[in-house]
Amino acid sequence: MDEIQRDAPLEESTLIELIERAQFNGDPDAFDGLYLLFADRIFRYLLARLGRVEIAEEIVAQVFLHLMEKIDRYQIAPKDNAIIFPAWLYRLAHNKMIDVLRKMQRRAHVGIEQAEQLADQTALLDVVENRIDFEQLLHTLKLLNEQQRQVLLLRFIEGLSIAETAQILQKSEGAIKALQHRSLENLRRYLQP
Repeated sequence: MDEIQRDAPLEESTLIELIERAQFNGDPDAFDGLYLLFADRIFRYLLARLGRVEIAEEIVAQVFLHLMEKIDRYQIAPKDNAIIFPAWLYRLAHNKMIDVLRKMQRRAHVGIEQAEQLADQTALLDVVENRIDFEQLLHTLKLLNEQQRQVLLLRFIEGLSIAETAQILQKSEGAIKALQHRSLENLRRYLQP
């Protein structure tokens, strides 16, 4: 098998080979290949939803740890694994994100001593300059409902097809098309002066 590149396009045969090697041999190279193919995709999805790099990175680590523990539960389909497997991973990432958000909501306050320890050493001005466009996009996306936001993230940030998005969100392709249309219309309205 050729060397896997980070975030490479998904090929059915390569994906099946990696899954089989991971399932039957516990091959670390197969898990590395799956990580290279999907980690950046999952990270972008989570970052766009959460807006915090450190939390998105933590959830990605949890997703791939869970993948290593539960890869034997994935049943290779006769076809369309390049759609089904990513949908399974995105659903796993979504569920992990919900778990983390629930835990964060339970932690109401942080003491001033802890806040100082958590403060990033990067200059505030640099952080603001690097994140201003991203923050504006996140703010506007937060005006949409959860399903509209998910469709736009999967379709336009992740570049997934209608079919892949439908699989991940467990909806029909027609429902995804309608939801995407409504989402874009609402986004256009929010962005108009």
